[in-house]
Amino acid sequence: MEEKYDNRMTLEILSKSNNEAFARVTIAAFVSSLDPTIEELADIKTAVSEAVTNCIIHGYEGKERYY
Repeated sequence: MEEKYDNRMTLEILSKSNNEAFARVTIAAFVSSLDPTIEELADIKTAVSEAVTNCIIHGYEGKERYY
């Protein structure tokens, strides 16, 4: 299967709650090259916020680790 987009990104941050905002805006900036609508970008930012927050709360139980 041929991929439509071949650009990729890896982001590793410490599991600290203040890094949630950093992850959200970093991913939003990366995705913006695909010309999403405002609604799509807002949905992506919400999904990233929820995913990062869940990783911090449930994945590492308050311990600082990279994810």
